[in-house]
Amino acid sequence: MSLFANTSQLIIGIILILSSLGVILARKPVHASLSFLLTLMALAALYLQLSASFIAIMQILVYAGAILVIFMYVIVLFQDAHEQIADAKPESAPFLLYLAAAGFVLTLVFLGKQLLHLKPATENLAEDFGSVQAIGKALYVDFFFPFEAVILLFLIAVVGALYVAKKEK
Repeated sequence: MSLFANTSQLIIGIILILSSLGVILARKPVHASLSFLLTLMALAALYLQLSASFIAIMQILVYAGAILVIFMYVIVLFQDAHEQIADAKPESAPFLLYLAAAGFVLTLVFLGKQLLHLKPATENLAEDFGSVQAIGKALYVDFFFPFEAVILLFLIAVVGALYVAKKEK
């Protein structure tokens, strides 16, 4: 890999981390959604750097297009609820917050140590790596049962959510 490729991946990674922090730290839900859009776009750019163009395009179409529109719809729908939640006083025990923060830091340290021992890949990628044909073969030939099981799980979740929503009315 050339120095330019490593530099661009580093810049995309920094943008990805900063925009992810924007999602978490933004006070207004609309600003968090816009940070989330930037996160999704940076992730798509990272996929392009990794020669997975199909996944990058699907990232933009499915997540940045469809899912983010649903997020914005929910934000607009529950705009008053957000203001009521902002007025409520948090009742979390400080000990649990410190415990969660310590667990988060320990997890970051552990993952950082694991990443330091990773060796870079030295083998060349297959000619059709990241193409639609390769992904289709992986989904419908190599991993057919897990793919269908996940689809069935999503279907069950949607039916369950509809049942619970109807039961509450």
